[in-house]
Amino acid sequence: MRQNVEIIMLGDSLTSKANWKELLNHDNILNLGMNGDTTKDILNRIDTVIEIKPKVVFLMAGINDMSYSINIEEIFKNYTDILEILLLHKIKVIVQLTLYTTMLPFNKKVTCLNKMLIEYCNKNMIEYIDLNHSFCDENNTLKQELTTDGLHLGLKAYKAWAYKINQLPFF
Repeated sequence: MRQNVEIIMLGDSLTSKANWKELLNHDNILNLGMNGDTTKDILNRIDTVIEIKPKVVFLMAGINDMSYSINIEEIFKNYTDILEILLLHKIKVIVQLTLYTTMLPFNKKVTCLNKMLIEYCNKNMIEYIDLNHSFCDENNTLKQELTTDGLHLGLKAYKAWAYKINQLPFF
């Protein structure tokens, strides 16, 4: 199974809860999203990704770090360490900016982290996807019809996420 993996979906429960093979209509996908993962957890298991040698990794993380009150600078450092390791191993990475929630205290932190990630991606010519434009209202709050609990996503959101990925030239 791991020999033919072209795409790895890497992240936390937002990533893990999706059936990416079905959503993206692509057989060579491995979902390495893990419930509860922080950026540090992902960094600690990055060797698994390196061993598989995918063509591309889609990465979304950060919201669990915020729930553990990890400061934004540390989250950003872990995130960029992940990116640098993947790039060092010549794995294309596409950052998926951290999604807003329905909880205002988190959203302020998400805004800060995403600004840092956008700047880093632009500076280092790393492609990124911002789902927040279509997933959130004018107050940067996750739309109720897309979430099951204010944080996690429902099928409608996953279909929209997959549609966005399928618009990329990689597919």
